[in-house]
Amino acid sequence: MSFEEKDTSTTHEAGLPEEESTIFSAPAAHEDKVKKPARLKNIIMAAIALVVVAAITLTVALTLPKINDGDDTSSDDPEIKLLGEEVLKDVNKVVLTRKDDSLTFLSYQTEKTTTDADGKETTETSTEWKLSTVDPSLTSSALVKGAVETMQQLYYTREISEDKNDGNDYGFDKPTYKIEFYKGEEKATTLLIGGRSPEYSGYYVSYSGSEKVYFAPTLQFGDLEMTELDFADADSVDAITADAETENNYFNKGNLIGFDKMVVYSKSLGGTYTFVQKEPDNVKIFNGYHIIDPVVRPASDEKMANVLAIFSSGLSSSGCYSYTTSDYDMKKFGLDKPDFTATIYVEKVVKTVYATLQDDGSYAVYCPDNKTILKVDAGSLVAASYTKKDIYNSFLFIENIISASSVKVQSGGESIKFDVFTEYSEDNDSENLTAVKVDGKEVTLKNFQNYYQFLLGISAVSYDIADISGLTPETVLTVSHKDGTPDTVIEYYKASASRYAVTVDGVQMGLISSSNHGYVMKYAKNVAEGKTYNAK
Repeated sequence: MSFEEKDTSTTHEAGLPEEESTIFSAPAAHEDKVKKPARLKNIIMAAIALVVVAAITLTVALTLPKINDGDDTSSDDPEIKLLGEEVLKDVNKVVLTRKDDSLTFLSYQTEKTTTDADGKETTETSTEWKLSTVDPSLTSSALVKGAVETMQQLYYTREISEDKNDGNDYGFDKPTYKIEFYKGEEKATTLLIGGRSPEYSGYYVSYSGSEKVYFAPTLQFGDLEMTELDFADADSVDAITADAETENNYFNKGNLIGFDKMVVYSKSLGGTYTFVQKEPDNVKIFNGYHIIDPVVRPASDEKMANVLAIFSSGLSSSGCYSYTTSDYDMKKFGLDKPDFTATIYVEKVVKTVYATLQDDGSYAVYCPDNKTILKVDAGSLVAASYTKKDIYNSFLFIENIISASSVKVQSGGESIKFDVFTEYSEDNDSENLTAVKVDGKEVTLKNFQNYYQFLLGISAVSYDIADISGLTPETVLTVSHKDGTPDTVIEYYKASASRYAVTVDGVQMGLISSSNHGYVMKYAKNVAEGKTYNAK
């Protein structure tokens, strides 16, 4: 069945040109050549030939179809609306039909009440537009209204023909778009947007009740390609916030900076990890975040800050995958078995975000606070792809030397103990390192600090768990504390010819290079002997 409709009761001729434009004729091709002087006879013959060519050209031009590729349009071409105000007045429904689907837009009235300084209330009524199948609260009213206005304000720049059936194929039997405008239940008019011009610079357009064909530039049809989901409101996963005056371990100037606990699962992590946050003023451990399950170890502060940002800054969406969060849609987008979940506990607040990677490279994201399944760019959710290597702090133990009373190194039958002395300074309200001694003899303070910094900086080259059962550690590093809390014991086990497994208080933390292991005792001896810590 043809999309073309004729309804003489709704014929609209307002604003259309009375005569067909003739500047749509195809441009002629010319080629200028410089010729040698010719005899008179040749000149006469050439003139006769030119006359014949001109006659043939004129005949061809008069018989060619009056279809133009539209590329000769210029900035001076008039933009004339296809539909006038009378036809569009009181239109309350617009149906856009495309080759594969259709969208229906409905108008509705909204009221807004304002109160002036004297307490007088004023109510204003305005007309808005919505998609017939979607709750308007889930869509952007500006995007929906903009699409309707685009359809109402479509314009042409050329009249092509006064007869749709002039023998040329304008594509109206299978139009690219059909737009129906309704007043109540009655159709006011129908716009037909047929095929594209040969150079794709525009479309051939007509409307019900008219036999004329017009040329409409391509640039105005972008909104007609929007899908139902393209009209979704720019929703987001909201941040957890407090009053700007709120100042505690959770918030700073209203912004979330801490939590009681965070539980994170992802496929890339291979399981569920629980994180806690240490007190900011903790002296002994100056690492901010720690993993407490399934292992006990310091976490990467940098990476954990990105996980916290999901809740402290929120997640902005780039679109929408579904206007519902039904069981069907949750399963369709893999959110029944998500790739990533993060749950944060902040005092009495518990909030969870679920995400699953889609074929288009973005994440489908669901949060119980939202009514839709959001589309979030992968770059905005990097935490979902973190591995253990990302979330583990590569430094195997992280303790402030200020909290230590001594550091003892034992290896190969040798033992060196560094006694650490500190003093409180009222000037900067902090504890300062004042002296380090071995067997009662002071060692160069800066040299010891560099050595201790080396110990802290030994990072794991792998987080594989080595089989060290039955083995005796080759080196033991013991850090005793001023506050009387249990010693921190770091042990080094030979796992292979080039790797040593490191445990902290019995928990295996990762593998380090054999060369770094060898320096633990070697550098300690250098400091004790008054040499530069890394002397050869």
